[in-house]
Amino acid sequence: MPLRRILPPLAVIVLVALLARAQTVPDARYWRLDDVNQQLAAWAAAHPELVHVTTLGTSGQGEAIPLVCISDHAAVREREPGVFQHAAQHANECNGTGAVMDAIARLLAGYGDDPAVTARVDGLELWFAPIVNVDGHRHVFSGAPSWADWRKTMRDNDADGEVDFPGDGVDLNRNWDWRWDEYDESDPASQKYRGPFPFSEAEARALRDFVLRERPLVVVDYHSPVTISWTDEIFYVWPSSPDHLIARDVALEWADATRNRHGDAYGAIYAFDTLPKEQCWVHGNTGILVFLVEIEDRCWFTGATVDSVAHRVARGSMTLLDRVLAGPGVRGRVTDAVTGAPLAAEVALAELDGGGIGPRRCDQATGSFERLTGTGNYTLRVSMRDYEDAEIPVTVTAGWSTIDVALDPIATAVDDPGPRRPWLDLPNPLRAGQRLTLRLPAGASVARADLYDVRGRHVTTLATGLAAASDHRLAVPRDLADGVYLLRIRSGASTVARRLVYLH
Repeated sequence: MPLRRILPPLAVIVLVALLARAQTVPDARYWRLDDVNQQLAAWAAAHPELVHVTTLGTSGQGEAIPLVCISDHAAVREREPGVFQHAAQHANECNGTGAVMDAIARLLAGYGDDPAVTARVDGLELWFAPIVNVDGHRHVFSGAPSWADWRKTMRDNDADGEVDFPGDGVDLNRNWDWRWDEYDESDPASQKYRGPFPFSEAEARALRDFVLRERPLVVVDYHSPVTISWTDEIFYVWPSSPDHLIARDVALEWADATRNRHGDAYGAIYAFDTLPKEQCWVHGNTGILVFLVEIEDRCWFTGATVDSVAHRVARGSMTLLDRVLAGPGVRGRVTDAVTGAPLAAEVALAELDGGGIGPRRCDQATGSFERLTGTGNYTLRVSMRDYEDAEIPVTVTAGWSTIDVALDPIATAVDDPGPRRPWLDLPNPLRAGQRLTLRLPAGASVARADLYDVRGRHVTTLATGLAAASDHRLAVPRDLADGVYLLRIRSGASTVARRLVYLH
């Protein structure tokens, strides 16, 4: 009978920790940081289109944190849903590193031969950070006396020039600015020490900045249950989140496809929003779905079990990728209706709103957004400062419903939002021979009117030196080509911008 069936979980953890301490270093089958970097480089050389190696950032001790993107055009930013999987926030929880490396190997080995694998790589942006806490990871694999128990960063809390166990280091997954003042782990010797202030650790800042920059649809954080009682579990977002039921369904499907070393399925359980953890901060501030996976019932294994644990978790993670690829959900792109430029607009579904989550924003580089949903009818609301709001009905039946939205610019005023702003009467579309009326109130500054094309290039100046307290009739050149233009009226620090459709 397996050991975990005889002893309660805490007793198993204690016994395994004692056995681990009899070793001098982790088993040779665990991935070392240098081996990870060499393997990522080898994969990039063998698959230059599919593998883009970069860094998540640098650690507290200045070492690069490895990061890799797997996609059909990995070095190019595309309008594809992103999934970000990372491991080893806690230095002694390295089973996730094996799962991440195994997942990458599966995707590359099957690409072009296995239709399911090829679809995952072609349809998604898959990001992997195998080791986040690189400084602590090096310490674990150095043979130091505390290697089996070291989970924190290498911050020298007492500034004595030595990093000692247990008084030094910060728990990366308690260093996030979420309900910070309610968390009382302020003793540096605690294994869950939160740190001197939120985001004090470079590694936590690197994770935060990546998520805000790339806006993946899903984030997966791999752990091993050394300080909790839940084993073989996938944690999803809390009940007050509007995404709770969607996340639960994803977690249940994923957990059922993931087996532990005894052949039993993983469980799925919701997390709480009460700790300064990555899962809480990311979902609470961005609406991105975050899952935390507790792998098996311990940190350390030996022999072939090291690899078999990684294989099982990686195989199960393919179910998550397939769900993201298949939907159902709502996706699209938000752009400036005049220039076509992507906008980092806020996007919401009225029926899945609330809970203090978000705001949810489009990707800044592409203007794209994705959100997993159930089937049904929804109302998509899109908003951004200086643009007209948009509200669009969406029906999700199966797969992804794609809705591209072009927001119209509205009048903006830099300094003077009051009654001295210009007023514009603009027929839209504007026909050849028609004129538009510009009214400048008393006290307004001298104004000028300019026309720009959809790429932001200046086409012509319609008028300059326009006096205040007057109405001005402006004519558009008759040889102007049919199309969409942007008319800008500048009066001192105030600007009125209007989209203009011109037709002969």
